[in-house]
Amino acid sequence: MVTLRDALAAAVGHHQAGRLDAARPLYHSILRSQPGHPDALHLLGVLESQCGRPGAALPLLRRAVALLPGDADFLGNLARTLRAAGLSDDAERAFTRAAALDPADVQASFTLGSLRLERGDAAGAAAAFAQALARRPDFAEARINRANALAALGRTEDAARLRRQAVALAPAHPDALHNAAVSALADAELDRPVSHARRLDPAGVERAGLALIHALAADPWHGAAADALLGTALALVQAGQAPVWLLERAAATALTVLNRNPRDARAAAVVAYRFYRRGRTDLASRFMRRVSRRFTAAEVAADFELGLWSMVRAGARALDGLPDADSLLDAFPPLEVLAEPPAGRGPLLAVSCDDGYYRRFATGLLDSVEAAGGGVAVHVHVVNPSPDTLADLARRRERLPLGTSREEMDFTGWDDHRRTTYYACIRFLRWHQLMTRWGRPLLHVDADCTLAEGVAGGLAGGLDELAALLEGSDVGLLRDARWRGPTREITVCFAAFQPTPLGRAFLALTAAYIGAFLRDGRGFWMLDQAAPFAVFDSLRRREDRLRVRWFDVLDFPWVRFIGEK
Repeated sequence: MVTLRDALAAAVGHHQAGRLDAARPLYHSILRSQPGHPDALHLLGVLESQCGRPGAALPLLRRAVALLPGDADFLGNLARTLRAAGLSDDAERAFTRAAALDPADVQASFTLGSLRLERGDAAGAAAAFAQALARRPDFAEARINRANALAALGRTEDAARLRRQAVALAPAHPDALHNAAVSALADAELDRPVSHARRLDPAGVERAGLALIHALAADPWHGAAADALLGTALALVQAGQAPVWLLERAAATALTVLNRNPRDARAAAVVAYRFYRRGRTDLASRFMRRVSRRFTAAEVAADFELGLWSMVRAGARALDGLPDADSLLDAFPPLEVLAEPPAGRGPLLAVSCDDGYYRRFATGLLDSVEAAGGGVAVHVHVVNPSPDTLADLARRRERLPLGTSREEMDFTGWDDHRRTTYYACIRFLRWHQLMTRWGRPLLHVDADCTLAEGVAGGLAGGLDELAALLEGSDVGLLRDARWRGPTREITVCFAAFQPTPLGRAFLALTAAYIGAFLRDGRGFWMLDQAAPFAVFDSLRRREDRLRVRWFDVLDFPWVRFIGEK
């Protein structure tokens, strides 16, 4: 005669061997004979949980725990099933009871800590991981997760110490290496937004980058480490502080990421910046165009890097098919010249803005021109000027050699980003029109700047000196030589356009490039800087003899830029 003990032993044998379909009916037969058999209830509940049926498992496990509330194994399996079912509150209570019943159960304490960490209870998580480590000091994962909990509590030094210990315990463990890299990123101040105006410690950047690379060497598919390396590389590129070796390694990781997820825009951007850094923006541009086909137009517009790269066309044939600038003018409001600047052939300081920027910034620029003296001629173009702005410009004409123009644009239905992009970009079409009208040099400056002291009248460092430096050139451009990307390399807070054939052609092509994007509604912020870069890159590759006078954006003494450049 088969006893319940024999039936249970047979069921457990099948269960342990993975023959779940054979074990299940035996557990049920035991429960038909003895509905309150705690082991059968518990083990059948475990079986159903293993089969992904928490709804069937939970009543069985709860009945088993009710019969033997002091059994830590019963409670632990109930807790795990509750967690799998998404019942976090119940799961935490069950894990807490299980850890209290059996402090030696390291896994229960660890899982309790993980659950608390997921729920944002960093203090409770740290305590649970400490309990696990008290029983098993060599538990690297518990040390890693306790470090994460302490970091969330602001105890960065304690977290860094635990991360170093985890690496020492498991030198090839990718999670340990990744968490050590997280501390290194914090030490290098890469855990907060990076600005090109804030210089980072190169040694700290190197330690952080190498730590991430070591984590990926241990596990090339480590998602968190790959994500951190890509984010670090992009932040450093945008700040102009990306070492070549780090960008190269990040690009290799990016290709691995793209193999898994072809729609990872950040990974694609890292690859593109590597091409750019190698002097092959033409390849970067083509690569990003292929990537962008995987996204809708709305998705491209919403993604920072996809939006930037969508405006970059590089290579010898980048300008093929570009419409003539004059043919695009009908797509925009007419230019209305209100007052001609004084006649002459000398340089004209050209400023363009909307009405709000005029009142906030351009008045300060004009004040600085007036204070400088020396008869600097200025032309101000305003989009949708108010009567007060027009009156202010009229008063200033009594004191300054000043020309003015305006356009009236209907922005109904436009969001702030699209309006701001228009304000920043339309000026180049207007400068093309005015260059055609007057045929004199244009020195374009942003409205939110002022002339540096002593910039007129031939004084040292003045505009006369700047004009002399531009002699013999077709254009004068500001360059940021820190490899920050094709939309940041040529900064248009200043640009000079000479009335030479090639100077006019460069301005006309830049205006046409911008105008085509604006007309088609594809222009985003920094289009005004993508355009001159693309035009210059194309002309250079076609070996046109454009004469450029380059200036360093970090050392341009004639203008004081108010915003970050």
